[in-house]
Amino acid sequence: MSFTKFVSRTSIAMCLLAGTTLSASAATLMVGNKYAGTVSFVDLDTGQEVQRPITGGSPHELAVSPDGDKVVVVSYLEDGYIGRELNVFDVATAEHLKTIDISPHMAPHGIAWLGDTDSVIVTTEETRDVIKVDVVTGEVTGHVAPGLIGTHLLAMSPDDATAYVTSRGSDKVSVIDVETMDILNTVKADTGPEAVDVSPDGKTLWVGNNQSETIIVLDTATMERQQVIETGYLPIRAQFDPAGTVVAVADLNGDRIVVYDPSSFEVVSAVDLAPHGAHGPASLLFSPDGKSLFTGAQDGARVAEIDTSTWSVTRVFETDEGADGLAFSDLKAGV
Repeated sequence: MSFTKFVSRTSIAMCLLAGTTLSASAATLMVGNKYAGTVSFVDLDTGQEVQRPITGGSPHELAVSPDGDKVVVVSYLEDGYIGRELNVFDVATAEHLKTIDISPHMAPHGIAWLGDTDSVIVTTEETRDVIKVDVVTGEVTGHVAPGLIGTHLLAMSPDDATAYVTSRGSDKVSVIDVETMDILNTVKADTGPEAVDVSPDGKTLWVGNNQSETIIVLDTATMERQQVIETGYLPIRAQFDPAGTVVAVADLNGDRIVVYDPSSFEVVSAVDLAPHGAHGPASLLFSPDGKSLFTGAQDGARVAEIDTSTWSVTRVFETDEGADGLAFSDLKAGV
């Protein structure tokens, strides 16, 4: 889901910090630390982690409520553990509010909040399905089973009516009607599709394929290929900026972010994260105004902030081991 759907742009003021460039003021970045089983709440005004509560095992992706006051964290899977729960936290206090049992669905991973509703949509990889969950009641209210191996990540159309789900083990992309939870289409990707994002105008879908080291660009109206980009690296995440002018792609093994022009499909910049100790970038998140890009370093307890006007690292936030999924709220945590 686009940041612009759950934050107020008018509430984001930009400030100049000593030794840094512009950053979002009075806002909070939340980070799922998948190896540590914790969630970091980072005050973007100061760049300091203010809270680090324990959550369910293997916290990967996160989703924030429309008003920015709650964040839902999945509990995925790891050696000896298969998650069956979502955990809900209050953003301002970082207090754990509830645990939602989603059994018999297992290994929740990709997650997005559905517009102004009380519901999230979640991929549940171990049971090869996708579910809708009412965060208030804790009930699973919808379910569809593509039956594909590795239903891992999802991206939402701008109107939240359609979900696009990548299945890593089946090399497929599924198109799901969110209201009815019906499968509208299933198309062939390349090998190991994971990264997925929809352009802000809803017309194109970018899918990164880990094993074939390609990005395929699909027309969402027909789900036919427009372009294949031979990356030469593992493109584990892809995300459009809010204006749709660039696509950032995380090069997991190369410790860098590669930036593409979505019109020409050419590389316009590359950001080296290694000098900043941000190894294994596995998540991406643009600020609502597009001036900053955040990336979680899963092989380091940190998140790097990138200034998109210069494509340079401006700050590094210390978090916890396995920094991965990212979420943003315009509320200030730690109060």
